[in-house]
Amino acid sequence: MRRQDDPPAVWGSVPPRNPNFTGRRELLKQLGEHLTAGGTTAVLPAALHGMGGVGKTQMATEYVYRHSQDYDLIWWIEAARPTQIRASLTELATRLGLQGASESNTAVPAVREALRLGRPFRHWLLIFDAAESPEEVLPFIPTSGPGEVLITSCNLGWAGAATPVELGVFERDESIELLGKFGPDIDVDDANQLAEKLGDLPLAVEQAAAWRAMTGMPVAEYLRLFDESVAEILLDTSAPPAYEVSVAAAWNVAFDELKTRNPAAHQILHVCAFFSPEPIPRDLFTGVNRNVSISPELDTALRDPIKLAKAVRDINRYGLAKIDHANNTIQLHRLVQLVLRNRMMAPRLEAQMRHAAHQLLTSPDPNDPESARHWPRYRELLPHAYAADIVDCEDGWVRQLAINLMRYLFAWGDHEEAARFAEYALEKFERQLGPTDPQTLDVAQRLGLYLWGLGRYEEASRINQLTLQRRIQVSGEDSEETLALQTNIVIDLRAKGDFAQASKLSEEIYHKSKRLFGEDDLETLNAAYQHALSLRLSGEYQAAANLDESTLQRRIEVLGPDHPRTLSTNAALVVDRREAGEYMRARIDQEQVTEIYRMRFGEDQVDTVVMEFLLSVARRKDGDHASALELSTAAHARLASAYGADHPTTTACALAHSIDLRHSGDLTVAKTLGEQTFERYRRSLGEQHPHTIAATVDLAITLRLRGQATDARVLDEQALEQLRTNIGRNHPYAVTATINLASDLAAIGDTEMAVALGQDAVERAERVLGPNHPTTLAAAINLGLDLRAAGRTEEAKPYSGPILDRYRKVLGQAHPGTIAAIKGVRADCDIDPILM
Repeated sequence: MRRQDDPPAVWGSVPPRNPNFTGRRELLKQLGEHLTAGGTTAVLPAALHGMGGVGKTQMATEYVYRHSQDYDLIWWIEAARPTQIRASLTELATRLGLQGASESNTAVPAVREALRLGRPFRHWLLIFDAAESPEEVLPFIPTSGPGEVLITSCNLGWAGAATPVELGVFERDESIELLGKFGPDIDVDDANQLAEKLGDLPLAVEQAAAWRAMTGMPVAEYLRLFDESVAEILLDTSAPPAYEVSVAAAWNVAFDELKTRNPAAHQILHVCAFFSPEPIPRDLFTGVNRNVSISPELDTALRDPIKLAKAVRDINRYGLAKIDHANNTIQLHRLVQLVLRNRMMAPRLEAQMRHAAHQLLTSPDPNDPESARHWPRYRELLPHAYAADIVDCEDGWVRQLAINLMRYLFAWGDHEEAARFAEYALEKFERQLGPTDPQTLDVAQRLGLYLWGLGRYEEASRINQLTLQRRIQVSGEDSEETLALQTNIVIDLRAKGDFAQASKLSEEIYHKSKRLFGEDDLETLNAAYQHALSLRLSGEYQAAANLDESTLQRRIEVLGPDHPRTLSTNAALVVDRREAGEYMRARIDQEQVTEIYRMRFGEDQVDTVVMEFLLSVARRKDGDHASALELSTAAHARLASAYGADHPTTTACALAHSIDLRHSGDLTVAKTLGEQTFERYRRSLGEQHPHTIAATVDLAITLRLRGQATDARVLDEQALEQLRTNIGRNHPYAVTATINLASDLAAIGDTEMAVALGQDAVERAERVLGPNHPTTLAAAINLGLDLRAAGRTEEAKPYSGPILDRYRKVLGQAHPGTIAAIKGVRADCDIDPILM
């Protein structure tokens, strides 16, 4: 049983309660009524107070503390940027123990679905604080569900997307009440006069009250200083709107006093003006590198814990920032930051303070963004790096932090934001540093990979080609960096469907890497891994297996058996063996690899889900159709949730799942999914890509089994012609299409043409895949059936008994393929997806 003062079971990132919160009784009541009525409620400023200062966040915070007993989950989300929302929801997914919580792209949909269903908590409240445009934020809000959503925003556009609660300045009695809370005692007339000067703006009133409590200054003296500050502000042609003048003047009075009493504290505030309005970790100001130099006063404070503590204490006492001791953070209101920046009339001072912010952000950079243990630190730095615009800095260390942050975003799973950030940084770096600067080239190379990962293949190819030319100019053709970029080109060639050229180039890179770096070098091993992938896509399955097996042994020796790159090589080797026809061995090995991934990374990690998808294929190939369907159903749903339906990995899994559905007898759903998958391949890769064509071959089987043999024939004829033209007659895909087209022809009664195609298929399959490959056996058993149908009984004999014996030996007596062959049922040959 929860006690009255116990927090909810899940309580996250809620700001400390303001002990001096004043008034707003009717508005709080109205807010509660709107929230309990359901839907989304937005606390918005009155139309004249768009920049803030009216206490939206304070009111939301107060509501949370007053109603904490009404909820089992309360989660506060800094919502100024989508990437911050993703970070917060990912943390919530972890707290809830949801599958997919380790990466942003899986955690966000998982937590939205859990909240929608009310599992494990029905009574929940999400607060999206400082939300910008509804278009950016609404996709993160759970649709329906039993909980409540509260928005705070300066954007009046939220009034059309949520039930608004309009918040204006204080009523006069509220201003007087707050001024009297801090002390010393204030006369009602003085309080009334002061509130009038401050425009009853809560932010200004609170600061003035804190100032009086700190200094004991008479109201008359304060008003004199205030009027002088107003006059100074109004002389500036860029003065803020009238309602903001009061808060600017109130703060200027305090800033001027602090500058005299504690210059280091004053400068800390100026630096904080260039950070985000979100909480700033105080440890940004501790442990600063001794090479960092900002100003004599601030340098001394940053290197002296006692002086730094005094500076922070003075900032707090003057009411110039919110100090959260529990979370060890400092926070400035965005309007106060604006006032501070407006005070920096001299461009030199503004540049000095902005650069100070840049330098302080680099000090805690772990410089290891791919390591999950450092992700919380990068998550803290990111909003402040954006606000300070670190990519605009001339310091190489600061620019490296920008590169590390985009690497973190991609590793953490926010691929869209990683690409967006890289595009922005590349444009800045090219202009500032030139297109051939090492850091510019680094960002360009990463952007090429990020765009490829998002399926933006044409853009990736253009960037990679241009970057390669520039890299060769700078580093020559034999440098490690050039070879890495050439690997990007290999990946682009695969995306274009030019498997032969990709294999040729990856072989050159591999042999050059061996010559330059040695066989056990990490770059050489990566080149070997990439070349094996090229071989696999080219249909040279045994050659790929041989190379992957060698690479696996070397990576075990160099990196250890549990290193992610070792495990990925192991997984690749299993696919090689599966495609080479070793179905039983591939299934056993894939079971082991998948279990390793589950134990090493957890069941909710996307790489583990991919292994389960590959396991579904291996089990189907080995004859376990029911288990394959169960696995591919779950994997497809989770990948679609994590990446979206159009992501290359999701599409590949969808193709495998459609095959499983067909094997289960659900031809209607298999057809629908097969058609959708073909369309996704067509849109992303083009009609001539082998993967797109493979999807049509698989779809044609489903059509034929539904009785649409003529339609299947049309698809298979087109597919076979395209495959023979694009990747060659002897590619396994072309052989498979030939087998299936022969089945279409047999189904519509064109037996002689079926025999001719069947003979061609058997001959090529034996030569390309080997006499005992299951695809070769399928071609042979079908040819025997067609020869018998044509009355050529003697010619059919070698394709009956002897082939059945090989079926039993290769697949096993109980395999569905063996059972079907014994019954005289035609074999259908699938083309299983291979990830690029």
